[in-house]
Amino acid sequence: MKILLIHPPVPLSYYNREFYPPSGLMYLASSLIKNGDEVAILDLRTFQKNGEPQNSDEFRKHYGNIIIERASSFKPDIFGMGCLYSGQFPDVLAFSETIKLRFPSAPVVAGGIHPTIYPEEIISECPSIDYLILGEGEESFRDLVNALKAGRPGDIEKIDGCAYRKDGRGAVNPKTRFIDDLDALAFPAYDLIDIRDYYVDTSAWLNPKNLPIKTSLPIITSRSCPNRCPFCSMYKAMGPRWRARTPANVVDEIEYLYKKYDHRHFSFMDDNMTFKKSHMMEICRQILSRGMDIEFETPNGLAINSLDEELLNAMVSAGLTRISLAIESGSDYIRNEVMKKNLSHEKIFEIIRLTGKHKHLYVRVFFVIGMPEETRQSLDETYEMIKEIDADRVYIHNLVPFPGTRVFEQAVRDNLLIDVDTTAMYRSDALFITNFDRFFIKPYGLTVDELRDFRKRCDALLAARAKK
Repeated sequence: MKILLIHPPVPLSYYNREFYPPSGLMYLASSLIKNGDEVAILDLRTFQKNGEPQNSDEFRKHYGNIIIERASSFKPDIFGMGCLYSGQFPDVLAFSETIKLRFPSAPVVAGGIHPTIYPEEIISECPSIDYLILGEGEESFRDLVNALKAGRPGDIEKIDGCAYRKDGRGAVNPKTRFIDDLDALAFPAYDLIDIRDYYVDTSAWLNPKNLPIKTSLPIITSRSCPNRCPFCSMYKAMGPRWRARTPANVVDEIEYLYKKYDHRHFSFMDDNMTFKKSHMMEICRQILSRGMDIEFETPNGLAINSLDEELLNAMVSAGLTRISLAIESGSDYIRNEVMKKNLSHEKIFEIIRLTGKHKHLYVRVFFVIGMPEETRQSLDETYEMIKEIDADRVYIHNLVPFPGTRVFEQAVRDNLLIDVDTTAMYRSDALFITNFDRFFIKPYGLTVDELRDFRKRCDALLAARAKK
């Protein structure tokens, strides 16, 4: 079968315009190619460099036309659409409707975290989307393609993690199986994209080795996370257990990109990359033993408890230039009793001190403010830690209660949400229409004005630090 995999554009409402090659779709493509299918990838984000309409209707019409133009030449039997986060769904839904008008007999399949959280609502209320793949998709999407290829609709009822319609009604097979042997997956299908579409101006990037860097390519060494932070729902998509590729398999992929594309910069995108110290140590050892001169970063916050001096030294030796650390709160109570981080104040500053030993290591730290249990005291403790912390960049995020998280359920139960309509969350991007002044939850013991005042204090502190 011929399958067109589509990555939606960055939504108009989303402030962050940076993006990487679509590794999720490229993994799906590799699985389908191995299955004997013909695959093309259309990443609509690569068209956004040229400007675009700023009206939502015109925006969707513009990218819908690009989809139809590509599909008219490729003539796919199946359309697959990624919907990684909820803010993309209104666009994904609009594009599915556009596809159905032009190609009414071609099945439209959607996958990603958002369809995984809202399968019943989407499959029941969105007739332009025929199937959903829940969670980890390589095996389930392949099985769906094979069932459609063979003309055996009854087989679809047996596919793990698949939502479909039967007799006009929605049906959902829960996601229960996850891939244990990640080495069995083929590398992402880089030959289906033009890597030059992802080149950016890197002249301001930290580049202590003075390497020829044109962009950063994503590497995933493991899947899922065993922790259950109340503001994260990734485990619902990737399963309850941390599963890792072997270090040799990871470094084989890096070496492939290093040699084929002369590529030198990588971003490790794991949810919990350093969960197993020996695993990361061996990755670093193999990078060095193969003589690859690279630089890499960890955009997602690393679990500070998983780090020590030996591991940091090994990562820096292998090429680490930018590290992100998930502190989350300066309050022991919020961080450990509410967020369940089991992370001491002493451990935070131990790791900050150790990172300071590496003069070419850029350190980012993440804080989250506005948990339902937040108090004036807990905010003051966060403020004091931010004052004391020695990091190159401090990010303070207002808590966003994403669907599927424990904090979202808590906020709905206790009527804490601010200006959020929960009656049709499956088709809403309300939580992504945001800025650093907006709060979505009113804590039990604080007013929203108090949160805003605290935010202003922090912003003033960071602005003063940036001028030094």
